[in-house]
Amino acid sequence: MTQTHAGFIAIIGVPNAGKSTLLNGLLGEKLAIVSPKVQTTRTNLRGVLTVDNNQYIFVDTPGIHKARRQFDQAMVDAAWGALSDSDVVVLVVDAIKGFDRNVTGLIESLQKIKSNESCPPILLVLNKIDKVDKIKLLPLMAKAGEMNIFDDVIPLSALKKKGCEIVLKEVGKYLPESPLLYDKDTLTDMPSRLWAAEATRERAFLLLGDELPYSISVETMEFNTRDDESTEIIQHIYVERDGQKKIIVGKDGQMLKRIGQQAREAMQVMFGGTVHLFIQVKVRPNWASDIHHMRMLGLEPSKGKSR
Repeated sequence: MTQTHAGFIAIIGVPNAGKSTLLNGLLGEKLAIVSPKVQTTRTNLRGVLTVDNNQYIFVDTPGIHKARRQFDQAMVDAAWGALSDSDVVVLVVDAIKGFDRNVTGLIESLQKIKSNESCPPILLVLNKIDKVDKIKLLPLMAKAGEMNIFDDVIPLSALKKKGCEIVLKEVGKYLPESPLLYDKDTLTDMPSRLWAAEATRERAFLLLGDELPYSISVETMEFNTRDDESTEIIQHIYVERDGQKKIIVGKDGQMLKRIGQQAREAMQVMFGGTVHLFIQVKVRPNWASDIHHMRMLGLEPSKGKSR
């Protein structure tokens, strides 16, 4: 019988380090939403890659940061939870920023965990090296080696997909012997209605840029298959104030139309068929503290614990 290996790999880091870009690069597919804004990822997202007899189950996590709201703390808790359930940890660090205060704080937390014998291997990925001079990169790698916490240090450019094959090779060394946990053609176990909501949120982020506040969320209310096999999706975009609603709708509804059109095109690629998308923007002042809404996104309300 052919020996197979499968395991969970938590991709962690501070906001905007390039975790989601790395996930997409490793999978060779656009799965995780990406934007220049920090804290784009809000919940753990599993991406599955099966290569020969190895199955990599990557878990993209929210950026670990100092939370100010219950919603933010729930995101941070989700990231730490993924680490505790993983077979391998990949810490992504923006090589441009290096080991700044936020990254150093995260590494200190990892060092405490590392003292526990049950801690999984930790690989450091120095991302965005295409924008960093080698003169700066080499000292970063040397400093990482001196920390005595990382089992390997890998420089790469996730955006240009340079170095992703090295990550797969190194992670593969630590995958436990196991039956394959998903079908070989599975890309993710994320529910289609949740992925659709993320696709719309991404387009809003990218189209509105700095105009768009972080105080928005998208919920898929209905996800149905029509008689002609096309998909009908009804979504609500939630904002906290009327002024935010006006920004998203735009003059004569043109911005909302653009968001919907681009989101629909992304969904059609993902779902492989015609999508009919209907979006409404609703003012919901306290959506970020709504426990039901958090759980809809796959988050659990914080119990006040932090690292």
